[in-house]
This record gives sequence, structure tokens and C-alpha cells, in this order.
Amino acid sequence: MQTQKSRLAGVTLVELMIVVSIGAVLTTMALPSFSKLLQASASRASRSALSVSINQARIGAAMRGQQVIVCPSSNQTDCTDDSRWQHGWIAFIDSNRDNEHDSDEEIIGVAQAQKSGIAILSSSSRQRIRYQADGSASGTNLTLTVCDRRGPPAARTLVVSNSGRLRSGTPSAAQASAACAAIDS
Repeated sequence: MQTQKSRLAGVTLVELMIVVSIGAVLTTMALPSFSKLLQASASRASRSALSVSINQARIGAAMRGQQVIVCPSSNQTDCTDDSRWQHGWIAFIDSNRDNEHDSDEEIIGVAQAQKSGIAILSSSSRQRIRYQADGSASGTNLTLTVCDRRGPPAARTLVVSNSGRLRSGTPSAAQASAACAAIDS
């Protein structure tokens, strides 16, 4: 009588520990890059949402023939007298031209607070964008600086000119530092 020995296939505990260790090292190396990718994506999304709101306000002013205001708003109802926009903003028809949202004035755009780790800071001298009926933005140029946890080198700006046009750019060192200091505030 002949017996056959069956051969068991599998891995040893040592082999399993080596594979798990290699996986842990690779994951640890990839996490910082992934975090930066997520920050870049959130920053881009915030700039895009703000650009859309500003462009909608300009178009709304020209189409309706009325003044439209875009301003920071933490409650998405009233303008705040603050240069930090990361808590949200509103765009509304300013029919009485007082630069404040009244209950009888139509809100044409709302943005909620942006993701944690994003700061949007406007020029200290201007906290509102005021579009006239012809689509121009009265006042001086307004610069909005967007920064995330990657720091000042990754900061970007949105600039609204007096003609009402919106362009993006690179902030000065002072603008980038100020915006990045406003993260989580």
C-alpha cells in the first residue's frame, strides 16, 4: 500500500510580515503626495466656484440692467464686513443701491463655506464686488487671494478689474502670506 503525501501550499508568517511591511512603507511614502493633491483640488474648486459666482453676477447685472453685489457672507443671507470669503458668499440684485442685501432683494447666487484648509482673502480696501448695469465693476481693482495648506508658493489670485473682467494670476508675497495666515480663521 502506497500513501501519497499531500503538499500544503501557503505562506509563512515571516513572508506575510515582509509583504505587510513593504506595503506600509509604500503607503507612508504616498500619503504626503496624496494630501497635496487633495489640497490642490480643493483650492482649484474654490477658485472655480468664486469665478462662476463673479461671472454670473456680471452677466446678471448686464442682463437685468441693475446693480449686482457679490460679497462675503457667513450666513448666506447678509454681507459681512470682512475680507475673508472662505465662509461663503452671496450675489444679489441691489435694487436700492445701498450695497447691503435687504429682504426684498433677490439673491441670484450663493456659495457655502469652503473646505477646511482653504482661505480666500480680498484686498483690505474692498470687500464687495459691485457690478453696474453695463457689466463694469465700480471702484478699484479687487484682488481675491486663494491659499491652501500647501502654503504661499501655491497661492493664486482672482482679480476683478474696473471694466468688470476677471483674470487669474500669481499673488505678491505679502498677499500670499496674508491669505495663508487666514486659513482656519
